[in-house]
Amino acid sequence: MSVQSKSRSWISWAIAFAVAFLVVGLVRFFWIESYRISTDAMNESLYRGDYVLADKWLSSGNPGRNRVVLFTSPLLRDSVARPLFVSRCIGMPGDTIRVTGEGYEINGRQIPHSPRALKTYRVRPAIASPFLSALQKLDIPARDWQRDSIGFSLSLTGFEEYQVREELPDAMDSCFALQPMAPYTLVVPQKDRAYRLDAASLIACKEAIRTELGTKAVFREGKLFVDGKEITFFFFSQDHYWMLSDHADEAVDSRHLGFIPRDHIVGNVLFCWFSREKQRCLKPVY
Repeated sequence: MSVQSKSRSWISWAIAFAVAFLVVGLVRFFWIESYRISTDAMNESLYRGDYVLADKWLSSGNPGRNRVVLFTSPLLRDSVARPLFVSRCIGMPGDTIRVTGEGYEINGRQIPHSPRALKTYRVRPAIASPFLSALQKLDIPARDWQRDSIGFSLSLTGFEEYQVREELPDAMDSCFALQPMAPYTLVVPQKDRAYRLDAASLIACKEAIRTELGTKAVFREGKLFVDGKEITFFFFSQDHYWMLSDHADEAVDSRHLGFIPRDHIVGNVLFCWFSREKQRCLKPVY
């Protein structure tokens, strides 16, 4: 083979390699990309350390209802290095979410709280000392322990409540009770639709409004003020979603982050391509 032929062969290989590299780069940037799961938020669907492929081509079905979705934090304080989260897309734009002490109701469908979810309990002053002793004996933290004019409050899981009741005498049972929760309803913001603002909805969409308005948004006494004027309706510039994780203890989702804007969605998780458990490899994720 002549020197000239060898030179052409090398040039052809270099062009083919460059084209392949460009195609792979474009696919990763616009469509499919691999990610490593770093939490147990979606047990049993995914495990910490699993490698998954996510569909980044956002469409009407991406993100999809009840699909496992990757997304980034919408909080302004995370704007420099946005952590990546994985949860299930429960609420779509325009959905109605009713939050009660028993769980969540999405468009009339009940989704119960995880047994590991924290709830607030009231403790009367008369049993405060034996109650704290029972917590210490059971190695249960006095989580969010606070005193007010009525008595004390703290946060426990349902199983922790059961353990404490088993430890305390029956006579003290009525002095320790679950604090009733006032139900409230949220509507997931939909692009260019008038969104009614009240104290409850502002809790969930405060960060989304701050992202759109910046320092112009002022929140005071459960109300939104822009340039000194109270705003009761807001038009969002993009769709939003409500995410809930399957594993409450490991979860950071919409209960902490609020509504997730469309531009923070990475995409639907398609399947797990590698896992330490061989039977999970190359399995679709539901």
